[in-house]
Amino acid sequence: MQLSPLQSRLVASLTATFCVVALYLLLLSPKGALAAELPRDSSSWMDLPIPDTGRTELQTSSYEPIFSFFTRSILGRAQDVTPLENNRPLGLNVGPGSQPVCYLVKKGSLGAGRDARKIYLSANTCLQPTIKAGKKATSPGQLTLFVSNNTDAGCPQITSAGNGVEAKGFTSKVFTEGAVTFSINSTNDVYVAIYAPKLSDDFEGIYNFEIAASNTTYFHRYEASGGAELLWMDSDSTSALLVTRNLTDDVSNLRHVMSEDPPYQLYVSGKDTMSLDGMRRSACGFQKNALIGANNQGNAKNNAMVKTAMTLRGPGGLPKQQFYVVGLNATSAYSGVLVKPANVTVNSKRQVGGSDVPTNPGSIVFQATSFQTNAAPNCKVVTDLEFCDEIQYAVPGNDGKYNNTELAKAYDNYAKSMYDNFLKVMMQVQCETDRTSRYSLARTCDDCKNAYKRWLCTVSIPRCEDFQGESRFSVIRNVGQPFPNGTMLPTDVQTNLALVPSQNASRNAFIDTYIQPGPYREIMPCEDICYQVVQSCPSKIGFKCPQEGMYAFNVSYGKRDNDNSTVSCNYPGEARTPVNGAAAFIPNLMFLAVVLSSGLLLLG
Repeated sequence: MQLSPLQSRLVASLTATFCVVALYLLLLSPKGALAAELPRDSSSWMDLPIPDTGRTELQTSSYEPIFSFFTRSILGRAQDVTPLENNRPLGLNVGPGSQPVCYLVKKGSLGAGRDARKIYLSANTCLQPTIKAGKKATSPGQLTLFVSNNTDAGCPQITSAGNGVEAKGFTSKVFTEGAVTFSINSTNDVYVAIYAPKLSDDFEGIYNFEIAASNTTYFHRYEASGGAELLWMDSDSTSALLVTRNLTDDVSNLRHVMSEDPPYQLYVSGKDTMSLDGMRRSACGFQKNALIGANNQGNAKNNAMVKTAMTLRGPGGLPKQQFYVVGLNATSAYSGVLVKPANVTVNSKRQVGGSDVPTNPGSIVFQATSFQTNAAPNCKVVTDLEFCDEIQYAVPGNDGKYNNTELAKAYDNYAKSMYDNFLKVMMQVQCETDRTSRYSLARTCDDCKNAYKRWLCTVSIPRCEDFQGESRFSVIRNVGQPFPNGTMLPTDVQTNLALVPSQNASRNAFIDTYIQPGPYREIMPCEDICYQVVQSCPSKIGFKCPQEGMYAFNVSYGKRDNDNSTVSCNYPGEARTPVNGAAAFIPNLMFLAVVLSSGLLLLG
């Protein structure tokens, strides 16, 4: 058909218009996938490795302006959005000031929980940029979590605000010491993003983080309430002993707990260490940055400096995890942090049904425990004694004669030999008889033996402190003997101190004769250790305790401090970390009053 001149011009005009539009779309449409993008239609996208390169290197600065004429929702959906599954943490690097890393919790994807509508989001900072050499900047800024249940949210468009950054339609929460938690009730999809702040040229490097969603509780947790979970028992000039609280109070569960691997990791750092600043509530932050660590895999930094094991030692004979840290600097302050590690691997492959995910699989970071070493070279921490199995503290020692293990054995053997003599006395007591013929209706011979053993071990193995210290709860001992290195106290100091008889020697001649520690201070045993023997044993064995106000009492026993803020007297299992409920060790004071008034106190 022949076209008229007007129709010919119209066809030519439309053809030109279509060509221009096609060329425009060809040039500006982002059809090429970025190197970090994953296949949209692949069911096995989680099998692919997560790139280690920061997002700031993967996305060009011209990416956002290209879409400046589109709506925010379209812009957000153009970026990668990674699904979060229940209790399956994901980790990734992100560069300072780069595009946020975006995630999606799909409606109903977390499965059934206590409240199917509630989603628990949590994240930890594992690594952060470091200060360049020669710069005096403080710690880098914290990451920010963005959350929205708006169905059109997609990835947030970050804008600067007076107090940080914000994104329209999103709620933001800044990490605290490398940790953040956020819960939301929603029946819609939930969009989540992690944003790294812009930093000055004083810093170099990237951030690394973990993020997880759960339908029951936060995968990453920080516990600051309820007091310290890790207790500082004692320390000397180069080592420290720390133990957890009881892992169970159920005696029937004892065997099961002791048969399992130790549940906790320990991370130790100096008080002024900056490598952990900004990550002191992050489990992976400690695992990757702490200078001293102990874990079951043995691959933590300086793992050989910490010996850890399960133990039944201490009050109650219940399971605890013990940490013996060696190689420390004298007169230095440290911080110990207990971490329950997650038992789900970051970026693990997706499992069908999720049945392999254990209950509460996430990590917990507990409140830090402060401890310090002292200057005393002749006070040595001992533990794991065979007979005096409750002794876990620093005792008078001598490096020239014994290492810590040999020292513990020497004291233990001495106490055991003394106890054998006591058993010979107890053979004169009618223990295996009817109730009416026993020495007490309230106590048995076993009660007596246990009380005497505790008393004997405590007075035979005194708790040692630095001679140069000024504790009002300790007394000076053994001023006339040289220190292990051969030096003596100045003559005038020695003469003045020797005027007090109790300061010329140790409590036991065995210490000065065989250990030869030189001058030291002793934290005296708590008075109730002596009174418990009087309560529990027959009077015919001739055991007595000095009464308060006597000179013998003042240089032999101590009293508990009312505020329990420090170790004012020595009781087996008494930690230097203040513990609520320590008064549980104090015997029945009403019973003691009756004993005192009856004149039954015997000499100990």
